[in-house]
Amino acid sequence: MADCREKRETRISKENLYMVLALWMERFPIQSSRVHPYPNSGNSKKFKNVGVVFVLPTDRVLAVDCSRDGVHGVARVMVNHCGKLEGCKVFVSRKPCSLCAKLLVQSRVSRVFYLPIEPESENKGELARADNLFKVSPVGQSVFVPCVEEGVLAKDEKRLPEEITPDDIGECRDQLFKEWWSAEWIKRAKVCLPWPCLDDSMENQVENDFKSLMKWIAFVKAPMDKGAVEFKKVKVTEAVEAAEAAEVKCDRDAEHYPDFDMAFHMMIFAKMLARQTDDPKKGVGAVILNGTENKEVATLGWNGFPSKALFGEFPRASDNDVARETKFSYVIHAEQNALLVRNTKDLTDGVLFVTKLPCDECAPMIKLSGVKTVVVGERIEGSTPNGGELSYYLIRERGFTNEDK
Repeated sequence: MADCREKRETRISKENLYMVLALWMERFPIQSSRVHPYPNSGNSKKFKNVGVVFVLPTDRVLAVDCSRDGVHGVARVMVNHCGKLEGCKVFVSRKPCSLCAKLLVQSRVSRVFYLPIEPESENKGELARADNLFKVSPVGQSVFVPCVEEGVLAKDEKRLPEEITPDDIGECRDQLFKEWWSAEWIKRAKVCLPWPCLDDSMENQVENDFKSLMKWIAFVKAPMDKGAVEFKKVKVTEAVEAAEAAEVKCDRDAEHYPDFDMAFHMMIFAKMLARQTDDPKKGVGAVILNGTENKEVATLGWNGFPSKALFGEFPRASDNDVARETKFSYVIHAEQNALLVRNTKDLTDGVLFVTKLPCDECAPMIKLSGVKTVVVGERIEGSTPNGGELSYYLIRERGFTNEDK
């Protein structure tokens, strides 16, 4: 039987991942309502909140955001990242309204994808105006039907903790499906979107595909739901400086992280990213919020071999494998990838959410970036130095922010 080094990684496509992230951002804790009125409209027009992911022509994520503070999700990215949007692929959780459509057209993005769920606005006039804007522009818009292969779901099911049962996954999937799917809406979608080719057989397939996507999210979310999750806070600069000065202390009684909802939401986000790795042993995901009051997503990343690397170009053995050369020197860590592609240079007082304790190679880089707080998605006690090329002294021995289950 082939070991993990010899197997290719089974994972969802990047496009599916980007759309999942856009949908998940609809739950971003900093928003007052899931539905908001259009300014100065007398509340006559209601707009559902949307999540958005902008992907550069280089296949790097430029921005992730959602509707909040009275500003549509697409509009927020346009304002915050003007001048960088031309040629981007845009993944929107719902079909955009006319305001977002005209901004997308004017910014010369390459294509817009949206899920087959209720649009940002179901007002017929809004839908018609949005379509007119796309029709007379080179910007394409497409319904995105997610597809998660059975092999991906089977692999994720095998990696579940023993305490998570199929009933737990089913319950979580059904809750997510109920939140985002409307049987009444899909009956109207053929005319409203419009989606002329949507017939009964395709409707059933689209519904099943969407359920599979919800099941994939459930594999990530259900263990968090069932565990007794607790976040604690200490400062990254203190951790690194203490280790450098050899004044190492165990600090298991650090104050609790003040924003549990944000930490919970972003840790699930990071765990989704970790599923995208091509590392043969362990996936790691990382996402950084900047230090401003608005808590913008500054960057994200997952661990893996260099971009565009082919299978077998680099060693795949870990420290525990008997091999002449290990993968350590060739794998870019999630934190490193995130720092390399951030959309802002200033990460002062930023917060890093990462699924695994940062190693000694990453810790100084995190400190240099200005990030002050790290939320770790595993028990610190479980991350012990193993005598191999990876070590965790700079952060582990101080305590750092952690999630306990």
